[in-house]
Amino acid sequence: MSDTVKDRHWERLGLDRRILYVMERLVDHYEYPVKGVAGLVGNLVAESGVIPTRVEGSAESTPMRSKNFDGVVVDHTAKAIMNRNAAQHVGPARPGIGLAQWTARPRRAGLFTHPFNGDALGSRAVFDMDHQIDYLADELKSSFGGVRAVLRRPAVKVNDACDEVVYNYEIPGAIIQGGSRLPRSDPRVQRVFNQRRPMAQHALTVYRAAHP
Repeated sequence: MSDTVKDRHWERLGLDRRILYVMERLVDHYEYPVKGVAGLVGNLVAESGVIPTRVEGSAESTPMRSKNFDGVVVDHTAKAIMNRNAAQHVGPARPGIGLAQWTARPRRAGLFTHPFNGDALGSRAVFDMDHQIDYLADELKSSFGGVRAVLRRPAVKVNDACDEVVYNYEIPGAIIQGGSRLPRSDPRVQRVFNQRRPMAQHALTVYRAAHP
């Protein structure tokens, strides 16, 4: 893999190669069990297609292209993405960015200020897969300990890991009503679980094929 593709153009690789890269890094460098990682990566497939440059509302082939605050589809710069500001009409109209589609202001800002290998990358974080994986792992450790505990259980099941990530880490709008999460038993939550579980199972299949 060339540095150009690795650092800037992950969308040019097939989905399975992206899945395998993140799976291997989380297993090898962060010591997560394979099935827990599969549950997590299945959610990244749903959120971003496992493309670090992906902005909310973009297509997989053009991950930094989406509507701006004037409703015009444009190619956003990394700096505009980082400095997104509704009042000043800077950056994408929708906030989600990166592998996990970080959206909430503190978590989104943390992506750009997170120190990785001793350095906060700023806008370069948009392009850096390893930085985003490290930020994700750090978030789990520092702010989502319950999710991390589930993912790190040696006997965790893929579907259980997947459900835990979507319900307590990603928390998409589809499982929220009136500002609060719907109960897990709610049909709308179950629908999201059932949509994401096959992606997690596919992530496990990809990893097992490379590590029989």
